[in-house]
Amino acid sequence: MEEKRTSKRKQKNNTFLYLLIGGFLLILFISLSALLPKSPVESKDNGKDGNAVQQPEGERAVIPAIIAGKDVNSGNYTLRDIRDGQDINLMFADSSITLDKYGKNVTAEKLKVGEMVEATYNRETSEIVSLQIWDKAWRYQGISNWGLDGEDGSIRIADKFYQYADYLLITRDGEELTLEELDTADELLAVGYEKKIYSIIVTKGHGTLKFTDYEDFIGGTAYIGKRAVLAVEKDMVVTVREGDYEVTLEKGRLTGTKTVQVLPEEEVEVNMGEFKLPPVEIAMVTLHVSPEGVDLYVDGKEVSYTEAIELEYGKHSIKATLGGYKEYSGIIEVQEEEKELYIKLAAADNSSEESTAGEEEDGSSSGGDNSSTDSGNNGTGTDTDNTNKNGNNANNSGNTGGTSKKYVYIQSPEGASVYVNGEFKGIAPVSYPKTTGQQYITLIQSGYNTKTYTVEVKDDGEDVKLNFPAMEASN
Repeated sequence: MEEKRTSKRKQKNNTFLYLLIGGFLLILFISLSALLPKSPVESKDNGKDGNAVQQPEGERAVIPAIIAGKDVNSGNYTLRDIRDGQDINLMFADSSITLDKYGKNVTAEKLKVGEMVEATYNRETSEIVSLQIWDKAWRYQGISNWGLDGEDGSIRIADKFYQYADYLLITRDGEELTLEELDTADELLAVGYEKKIYSIIVTKGHGTLKFTDYEDFIGGTAYIGKRAVLAVEKDMVVTVREGDYEVTLEKGRLTGTKTVQVLPEEEVEVNMGEFKLPPVEIAMVTLHVSPEGVDLYVDGKEVSYTEAIELEYGKHSIKATLGGYKEYSGIIEVQEEEKELYIKLAAADNSSEESTAGEEEDGSSSGGDNSSTDSGNNGTGTDTDNTNKNGNNANNSGNTGGTSKKYVYIQSPEGASVYVNGEFKGIAPVSYPKTTGQQYITLIQSGYNTKTYTVEVKDDGEDVKLNFPAMEASN
């Protein structure tokens, strides 16, 4: 009995020893296997058929690159190494994988031309092992306020400047562009590393608006969408970002609006022929001004009054100035083919007399000789007083001197077209009758940025004199 127990004990000890030796050999085998090179390596992704595939190891290279081109059908990729600008052509194989910057699998379609990737490829076969959006790259999208400085190779984005590579890639919808083909109306996406831009993707291109049959709007204002406000000029072609716009032209009481769609690199014709002013009626206005040497302005423009001048029917601002005399400023209304207007400035040292303007009644003259033949009184001579008669006629015609009406004077910037609440007032320096309340004053001048100011005009019984900053030249 004791012998049987001893035999069983020996068997257990032998079994334990065998297990211990077997475990040691297994660990040794696994360790050696990890150290030995393998001929195949299993892909991190499945093939097109969903089954696991293997790819030869070969000699691999890893580069940071911009996707400069790709053909989805053939699987050919062109990658531009950002370190030296060299292009390399690689093949997308069944075992190739594409990853986002977090290392998660994405479809190859997610990696667009212009993206910056970390590319791993087989040097021997030129096959792509993996393309991963580089987590060290930055992307600046929705860029609308930008400009180029070709001299020092920089791009201004808002108020910051970035250098761009000599081999900068510029694309729109996968097609390569040049710097010259960009326009500041474009919306961009910039891709870069550290402080340099290597890729620009045009997310919204530009087209042009060509205006036709719009002569009645020239000198007015154009509103394109919610942003662009510019003066209407002859032969006007405007570059705008692609998209849908409401285009409105205004001049005085004439307004016209069209809805247009702008596509990249396309010119859209905007015909405004359906919006027309009635035929313009022109009057010949003769101005009698005293004393000699008065500077006379009509609608903000200096005019010569040695001969009759042409004015359209309607209301016009008028101003007369001369050193040593009180200034006259008022409004005249033209409603007939011929009109005569008399303006007399009062001496500055005569506090009881105001400068006046008025029309001639019944064909009698108010200038020079105080008496004349009144054709309305069958040739009977009538003695008249110049000052009284002019003053009375000014009241009858609706024109007033400086004591009864106050005016807003916009003195600078000179040469700018002045619009008040959308109504054209003339070219600065210009004046117009004062009305109280909030006014939106828009200044427009060719070659300069349009400016709009909000002014609160108070009911204080005084004239208002406004001087605005000089216009800023447009880019």
